[in-house]
Amino acid sequence: MKILTASAMRWAEQAAVDAGETFEGLMETAGRKAAGILMEEVPLPNGPVLILCGKGNNGGDGLVIARALAQKGIPVQVVFLLGRKLSPLAEKNLGRLQGLPAEILDAASIAPEERDALCKNAGLIVDGVFGTGFSGDLPENVRAWTAAANQSKAVRAALDIPSGLNCDTGLFGKDAFAADITVTFAAHKPAHFLKGSRGLCGRVFCADIGIRQEILAAAPGHITLLDGDEAKKGIPRRKEDSNKGDYGKLLAVGGCTHMTGAILMASLAALHCGVGLLKAAVPEPVCPLIAARMPEVIYLPVIPAKSGVLPASCGEALLKETEWADGVLLGCGMSVCEDTVSLTRKLLSCGKSMVIDADGLNCVAQDVNILKSRKAPTILTPHIKEFSRLTGKAIPEIKADRFSLASEFARQYGVTLVLKDSNTVVAAPDGRLWMNANGNSGMAKAGSGDVLAGIIASFLAQGIPPELAAMAGVFLHGEAGDAAAADLTPYCMTASKMVDYFPRVFAKWAAR
Repeated sequence: MKILTASAMRWAEQAAVDAGETFEGLMETAGRKAAGILMEEVPLPNGPVLILCGKGNNGGDGLVIARALAQKGIPVQVVFLLGRKLSPLAEKNLGRLQGLPAEILDAASIAPEERDALCKNAGLIVDGVFGTGFSGDLPENVRAWTAAANQSKAVRAALDIPSGLNCDTGLFGKDAFAADITVTFAAHKPAHFLKGSRGLCGRVFCADIGIRQEILAAAPGHITLLDGDEAKKGIPRRKEDSNKGDYGKLLAVGGCTHMTGAILMASLAALHCGVGLLKAAVPEPVCPLIAARMPEVIYLPVIPAKSGVLPASCGEALLKETEWADGVLLGCGMSVCEDTVSLTRKLLSCGKSMVIDADGLNCVAQDVNILKSRKAPTILTPHIKEFSRLTGKAIPEIKADRFSLASEFARQYGVTLVLKDSNTVVAAPDGRLWMNANGNSGMAKAGSGDVLAGIIASFLAQGIPPELAAMAGVFLHGEAGDAAAADLTPYCMTASKMVDYFPRVFAKWAAR
């Protein structure tokens, strides 16, 4: 499924017009399709339909809906919230309402008690005020209407995006329109899936308005929603006539004496995703802790520095070990200090595919340009704060522009980026984007990222291309998290327990 940002949607509309459609025709189709969906999904008439219109094309869509409903004999009330200075297309569609049973009102001339009564008595309230172009806070006069609408028992429907909600970031302020139904046009938008905002959208219906799929797929900056079919492309195939050497060798470098769990959980996840051999290069005191849980691991014990971390002096030996491996996982529980920064720089010079996670990323952040010297495929798995360190950008800035920033970073440094959050974003080195929508709040716990890093590294070591390994890893991680939450609740599930649910996900994929 293709997801379009506001700018990508504008591009697609213009491309459709350049290919022979008209903006007027697109609006007519959008309004008619939306009216059809509303008549099918909402028990009409149940009180009049109240349509809140802005002055732009979202309001124009609302006016087409008003005409379609009025022609069916459904009582309609249209209220202009931003005045009567309308866009040309909205003005044209207002004229087409003449002679139909539709009451036209101006919000400026309506007293607060009348406003509240209109909302209370409506059977359906349609929000056609702002649409995809909105950002910031709602104007005070609009907020009064959305607040009244939200308090009504009427069914609430939004066109494209509820007013007050930013299409691309999912951010919204006080009294944003809370929709029971959203009818979006041509393609879904990020806010329909972002977990902070999807509840505000209600059930989302996508109306085909005549923009060809190849145009939507060509829109710059479009995002692909991760699903099981997409993720399955990154699952290594297993043959009956095979041996452990056919499924890759992974070198996992990390751990320190005061953080032992991260490398253990990453290794546990990697083994449960099919890698043939796993060698853990860890400080010597960490080895017995891993061995107690995973006897299958090969150990490369390293005498730690006084601080308990892997010392810089082991760099040459570990670089030599990378020659054995098909993939390297670097950073889980490694700590950040002069020793580990030096070790990270040394290992980055290896010619093997690599996943860099956690403290490996924090070491890279000391000089992010070192990534440009990498010749082999590289996957970075930062959470928002780690990405802030890598880019020097503030966390609010990243949250407000995560898609373009992820795409830009992946292009600039030639890496596959897995930007972890409640909706994880995957960016390929050519800038292509994917977003996941599975997972739950129970995954917001220590160790969850280490499990994800182990999954992705396992697939990478088995020869899966980086972007496919990242996509499969992110989706598997979310599916296992959802299965764990269903059984254990988000409160009681832990990162290591999620690994117990991998078989359920692999079995589901095998049945597809």
